[in-house]
Amino acid sequence: LHPNSLSTRCKLIRSMAKQHQKYEGVPVAEAAAVVFPVHTAVSDATTAFDDSSLPTATPVSNKHHNAEQEDGITVTWEKGELQPSEFRDKLFAVVFGLHLLALTSTAIALTPAWLKEIADTASGSEEDEASDSSVNESSASPAFLATVFAIAIIAAPALSLFAMFVMQKNAKVLIKASLWASVTLCGFLAIICLVTVPPAGIVYGLITAFLFCYARRVEHKIPYAACNLRCGISVLTSNLGLVLIAFGVMIGLIGYTCLWAIAFGASMSKDEMWEDVQQVDEYSSDGKTLSAFGGTVAALFGLSFYWTHQALKNVVRVSVAGVTGTWWFSPSEAASFCSVAVRDSFFRSTTYSFGSICFGSLIVAVLHMIRSMLRSSANDNGNGGNVLRCIAVCILSYIEALVEYFNKWAFIYVGLYGYDYISAGKRVMSLFKTRGWDAIIADNLVNRLLGITSLTIGLLTGLCTLFVAFCFEENSAGMLGAGFLIG
Repeated sequence: LHPNSLSTRCKLIRSMAKQHQKYEGVPVAEAAAVVFPVHTAVSDATTAFDDSSLPTATPVSNKHHNAEQEDGITVTWEKGELQPSEFRDKLFAVVFGLHLLALTSTAIALTPAWLKEIADTASGSEEDEASDSSVNESSASPAFLATVFAIAIIAAPALSLFAMFVMQKNAKVLIKASLWASVTLCGFLAIICLVTVPPAGIVYGLITAFLFCYARRVEHKIPYAACNLRCGISVLTSNLGLVLIAFGVMIGLIGYTCLWAIAFGASMSKDEMWEDVQQVDEYSSDGKTLSAFGGTVAALFGLSFYWTHQALKNVVRVSVAGVTGTWWFSPSEAASFCSVAVRDSFFRSTTYSFGSICFGSLIVAVLHMIRSMLRSSANDNGNGGNVLRCIAVCILSYIEALVEYFNKWAFIYVGLYGYDYISAGKRVMSLFKTRGWDAIIADNLVNRLLGITSLTIGLLTGLCTLFVAFCFEENSAGMLGAGFLIG
C-alpha cells in the first residue's frame, strides 16, 4: 500500500472502520498493530488536509490480498494468517527455563556457606558493629520507608492516568510541543557549549540544525502520529488489566534480580573465581583479578540478567499487541478491566509464544553482553587497543539499538497472529519495504512525547516522596531518587 498523503490513509481507515467486522486480517497500512480510534482520531487528522484529490492505493504483492471499492477508494490489505495454538521456538523456551533452574539451584547450594562467611567476618570486627549501629540510629525507620514507598506507589499511577487523559485530549499539540522542545533544548546546549567548550558547541549546533530540518520535514505527519497515540491510549483505558500485567512483570523482575544478586555474590565469593596478580609497574599494585573461569562465570551471569529482563519486558509487549488486535476486530471482547482479550493474550504470551519471545530477547542480550565485556576491558594495556575497543563498543551499541527496535515490531506480529520469531521478522521486513519511513517517523514522534511524559511523572513522584520525607522525617536523603525510580 502506497498512500501519498495522510488524508488517503485516514480515509482508508475510516472506510475499513465501517466494515471492520468483515475483515479477517490486519490492514497493510496498520500491520504493526498501530491502529486508529475509529470515531474520533480520524476526523481530527482529515480536517488538516484537502480531500479534493485522492490517489488510489495499490497492492504491493499478489499474496494474501483482498480489495474492496468504497467512496472511490480502493481498500487493499494483506490478510494476517492466524496461527494454530501450538508452541513455537520451543527450544529457546526450554533453555530459558533450564537457565532459571540452574540459577535457583546455584543460589540454594552456595548461599548458606556465603552467608556464614559474611557472618564470621562481621562478628570479628567490633568497629564495624559500632559503625553499623551508628548508621542504623541515623537511618529512617522501616515504617517511615514503607509509608514513603506507599505514597510513591499511589502517586505514580494517579499521575499516569492524568497524563493519559491529557495526551488523549491534546495529542497533536503535545506531540508538536515535544518535537520543537527537543530542537530548542539542543540549541540552548549549543549556545552554552559555544561559550564554554567551542568544539562541543559546534557539534551541538550541527545537531540542532539537523533536528530543525527534521522537525520541519515531519511536522505534517503529526496528525497521523496523534491518531496512533490516541489509539494506544484508547486500548489501554479500555483494558486496564494490562496495567496489572505490567506490575506483575515488574514484581517478577524485582524477585529475579534479588535471586540473581544472591547467586552471583555467592558464586563470586569462591576462590576458584580469582587469581593473584603481582605488581608490574609503579602504577599497579598486588591484588586479585578474575581468573579465566571466573570471567566466564561472570559473563554467563551477565547474559542471564540481560536475557531475563528482555524476555519479561517483551512478554508485556506481546500481550499488549494481542489485546490491540482483539480491540480492533472484536471490540466487545476487549472492553473491560480484565477482559477476555487481556487474559487470552497474556496466556498466549507466556505459553505458545514464549519461545519466540525468548529467541528474540536472547539476540539482544548477547549483543548487550558483548558490548559490556568490551567496555569493561577498556582499561587493558595499549592505547591503540583502547581506541579499537571504543570503536567496537560504539558499533555494537548501534547494532543493539537496531535489533531491539526490530524486535519491537516483530513481537507485535507474534502477539497479533502467533507467528514464530523468524516469520514475524520477515513480516517486519515486508512492512518496512511497503511503508517506508511512515511507521518509523510516527513511532519516533510518539516515543519522544512518551519519554518526556515518563520523565515528568518520575520527577513529580520523586517530589511527592521528598515532600513527605521533609514533613515527617529529618533524614530525607535519597527520597527524591527513590520516588523518581518508582515513578
